[in-house]
Amino acid sequence: MSNQTSAVTGYATSAGCVAFSAYHLWTTAFGMPVAYLHRPVFVTFAMALGFALYSFSGRKQSGAASWPDILLVLICLVCFGTVAAGHEVNAERLSMVDPLTAWQVVAGGTGVMLILELTRRVVGWVLAAVTVAALAYAFFGPYLPRLLAHKGFTVVDIIDYMSFGLNGVYSLPVGVASTYIVIFIIFGTFLEKTGAGDVIMDMGRAMAGRYRGGPAKIAVLTSAFFGSISGSAAANVYATGTFTIPLMKRLGYTPAFAGAVEASASTGGQLMPPIMGAAAFLMADILGIPYLKICAAALIPSLLYFSSLVFMIDFEAAQKGLKGLDPADLPSVRQAFKRSYLLLPILVLLAAMIMGYTPFFSAFVATGSAILVTFFSKKSRMSMRQVIEALKESAERTVLIATACAAAGLIIGVVTMTGIGLNISSIIITSSGGNVIVALLLVMIASIIMGMGTPTTVAYIIVATLGVPSLVQLGFDVLPAHFFVFYFGVLSMVTPPVAIAVYAAAEIAQEDIMKIGFAAVKLCFVAFFIPFVFIFDGSLLLQGAWRSILFEFGTAMVGVIALSASFQGWLFTKLGFLPRAALFACAILLITPGLISNLSGLVCFCLLASGAFFMARRKKTESAAIA
Repeated sequence: MSNQTSAVTGYATSAGCVAFSAYHLWTTAFGMPVAYLHRPVFVTFAMALGFALYSFSGRKQSGAASWPDILLVLICLVCFGTVAAGHEVNAERLSMVDPLTAWQVVAGGTGVMLILELTRRVVGWVLAAVTVAALAYAFFGPYLPRLLAHKGFTVVDIIDYMSFGLNGVYSLPVGVASTYIVIFIIFGTFLEKTGAGDVIMDMGRAMAGRYRGGPAKIAVLTSAFFGSISGSAAANVYATGTFTIPLMKRLGYTPAFAGAVEASASTGGQLMPPIMGAAAFLMADILGIPYLKICAAALIPSLLYFSSLVFMIDFEAAQKGLKGLDPADLPSVRQAFKRSYLLLPILVLLAAMIMGYTPFFSAFVATGSAILVTFFSKKSRMSMRQVIEALKESAERTVLIATACAAAGLIIGVVTMTGIGLNISSIIITSSGGNVIVALLLVMIASIIMGMGTPTTVAYIIVATLGVPSLVQLGFDVLPAHFFVFYFGVLSMVTPPVAIAVYAAAEIAQEDIMKIGFAAVKLCFVAFFIPFVFIFDGSLLLQGAWRSILFEFGTAMVGVIALSASFQGWLFTKLGFLPRAALFACAILLITPGLISNLSGLVCFCLLASGAFFMARRKKTESAAIA
C-alpha cells in the first residue's frame, strides 16, 4: 500500500471515529432515532471501525489498515447498513414468520460471521468461542440429550432471529451500549483529557502516601475512582498501575502483592457506585427500577470490599515494617485541591441524575462541563484539536464494548430462541439435590466461568441471563439475585486462569500470573463471601429497616477487620495459627446476618483484639528494656 493511500485510509478512520462520537453526542442531546434504526447504525459504525483499527492478530494498528481489512470494512458497511436501511420494514415484519429475501439472508449471515471475527480480534478467543458454541447449540440442539435438547432451527431461522429485529445482535446489550455506555465512555475520555485523572492521583498521594503502606493505599483510592468510570478492570490497571505498581515494589512490597493490590482495586472499581463500569444502567434497565436505587444498593458492599483491601494492605505493611512515602515525594494537599475544579464534572453528573434527568443526558451535560472547567486555567484549557482527539479516542474505546455487546446479543438471542435458560435452571436445581447452598455455589462457579475474559457490562449481561432465573426459581428476590451473579461475574477478572486484570498487572509487575492471581483472590476474599450474605438478608443492599441496616453494616465492617487480620497474620502484633483461625471464625460470625451470631462474633473479636494489643505492648516494653 502506498504512503498516499495509507494516509487517506488513516484520515478516513480518524474521521469515522470522530463522526461516531459526534453522532452519539447529537442523538443524546436532541433525541435518539427509533431502536430499529439507532442500534444498527451504532453496530455499523463499530464494526467498520473495528476492522479498520484492529489487525488480524488482534493488535491495534498504529498506521492504516491493510487491503483485506479495508475490504472487511466495506463489507461491514454494506451488511449492517442493509439492516439500518430496512429499519421500517424490520419493525413491521414477524421474525421467522415473514420470509427473508436472498440478499437479507446473505447480509445477515455475513454480519454474524463478521461479529465473530471481530470479537476474536478485539475481545479475545474466550467470548468468541462461547458465542460460536451458542450458535452451534441453536442448530444442533435437537441431537443433544433430552435435558438440553430443543426443537431445532434452520440456518435461515437463526440468521433471521439474530440479524433482523431486536432479538439477537440488536437486543438489550447493544441497546444499552448505544444509549448509555457510549456516552459514558465519551465522558470518561474527556474527563481524562482534562487532567482530572492526575488530580485524583495527586489527591490519593497527598491523603494516603505518608501512611504505612501508602503506595498501596494510593492504588486502592485511585483505582476505585478510575475503575468505576472506565468499565474495564484491565484498562484501569494500565491507567493507574503503571505508577502504583513500581512505587509499591520500590517501597518493599513483593511484585506479586503489588500486582494483586492493583488488580483487586481496579476490579473493585467495577463494583463501586455511581457508575459500576456502566453495569448500573443495565441493571436498572433490566429490573425496571430507578438507577439511583441500584447505586444505593451497591454502596455498602463496595465499602466493605475496599475497606477489606485497605486493612489487608495496612496489616501487610505493619508486618513487613514498611513506611509511607518520603514527604518530599508527596504533592501538597493545598496544591492538589487547587486543581480540584477539574473534578466538578463528576458532581455535575451526580447532581443532574439526582434532579431526575436520564443518566445518558446527565453524562452529556457532564461532558460539556468537563470542557468548560478547563477554561478556568490557561494551562488546562482544551483546544479544538484536543476535543477532536478526545472524540476519536472515545470511539476507539467504544469499539471493544460494542463488539462484545454484539456477541453477547448473539448469546442472549440463542438463550431466548431455544429456552436454554430454563434448562440451565433445572440442571442447577437438580444437581444441587435441593440444597440451597450447593445451588448457590454452582451459580457462583458458573458466573465466574461465564464472566471470564469479558468487559464488565458483557459479563453482567451473560450471567444475569443464565444465572438469575435459577436464583429466582430457588425463591430469592430479584435484586439480590442480580447483585449475586454480577459480583461473581466481575470477580472473574481476578480469578485464575482467565483473569484479565491479573494479566495486565502481571505485565507491569513482571511477575508470574498465577502468583498474582492467587494473591488477588486472597485480597478479594470478602467479595466472594458478601454475596452469600446479601442473597439471604438484603440489609447490606439497603433493604429493610434502617436500624437493621446500620447494625449489619457495623458488624460486617468489624468482621472485615477480623478477616483481614486473619489472612495477613497481624493485629497489633504477629499472630500465630490459633489466633488467626479464631479471628476467621469471628469474621464469619460478624459478617453473617443474625443478632446472636453477630454479638457472639463481636465479643470474641474484642477479647482477641485486647489480647493481641496487650501482647504487642508487652513485646514493645521488653524490647525497650533490652535496648
